[in-house]
Amino acid sequence: MDIVAIEKDSFDSFKKKLEQIASLADASLSPSDNMCIENGWIDGKTLAISLHISLRSLQTLRKRGKLSFSTVGKKVYYKVAEVQKLLDSDIIKITTKK
Repeated sequence: MDIVAIEKDSFDSFKKKLEQIASLADASLSPSDNMCIENGWIDGKTLAISLHISLRSLQTLRKRGKLSFSTVGKKVYYKVAEVQKLLDSDIIKITTKK
């Protein structure tokens, strides 16, 4: 094993950059659903499950312009606040499975 000596300032700078990289890696490894919900977004599959509706129903709401959305890759995300407004106005109704 080799020992390398560097200046304290260089070491501190290197350490800071490594911590930044580690924090970015941690953020990318955390569950995306939780991260999106915290930021006010929810993915379509999670939303459909929580509302007890099909993905096709969400697609119909998008097509009719009642629910705006964003896509990242092949995933569709919805604003939680907008979904709540639709629930409050009875445009979307939560059904319970029997």
